[in-house]
Amino acid sequence: MRNNRFLFFVAVVATLVFLPSLPLAQEHLFPGNTSTEHKPLVRLPDDEDIRNASSRGRKAMQQLDTLEKNNAIAIPQMPDMDALPQPAFPADDITTIAEKFRDIGEASAEKMHSLDLLILVSLSMPEAALRKLADQAEKAGATLLFRGLKDDSMMKMGEAVKAILDGRNVHVAIHPPAFQQFGVTRVPAFVLASQEAGKVMDNGCSKPQTFVKVSGDVSLDYALEYIERTSPDWSMVARSFHSRIVRGIQ
Repeated sequence: MRNNRFLFFVAVVATLVFLPSLPLAQEHLFPGNTSTEHKPLVRLPDDEDIRNASSRGRKAMQQLDTLEKNNAIAIPQMPDMDALPQPAFPADDITTIAEKFRDIGEASAEKMHSLDLLILVSLSMPEAALRKLADQAEKAGATLLFRGLKDDSMMKMGEAVKAILDGRNVHVAIHPPAFQQFGVTRVPAFVLASQEAGKVMDNGCSKPQTFVKVSGDVSLDYALEYIERTSPDWSMVARSFHSRIVRGIQ
């Protein structure tokens, strides 16, 4: 297995080449006129932003080396991606936040381990909105996906994630390629993905029939309820995840 430090940074800092995407699978977009507390939808970085982030990432690697040499931070131990995933890691330990998926370059030949409920978010969103999503993610068993580090700092990212989770037991991953994989340009975005979604096409995107997505200023329970009403092929799965939230509220 590759070096743990390389595995972590290839997921955290990636230079993505965006090619013309195919029509997205059952994509639903809400403009932000709901009763949730979110601010207007957040614009994700463009190609130039990503290139700049890649450059800053090299500096972050140097920073990490310095911290490691001074015993100021521990390198996260990455799970064996060839094995089935283990139960959720403790939510308050940033060193245990690891990738849920392989790097896009390797994912084309692999299947996702099961049907997944993903919430793609950004620290640019209001903290209250992120906490609400984290609360619902814990009840539903969803994963929160971030695109990158806060200020290119692992320590700052850990502090931010810890504040959002506030002791909740939630899967968290930093995985830039997932945003291209599911054609996400606005957050929050809610994705239900089948096993076949792990087989990406040449442009790095999942096949349209392998996932369904809702984007916009809505809550997780609303997104699942909407999928249940409007996407017959995904209705049963959405209902199952939605029922977990309802049971958690009662």
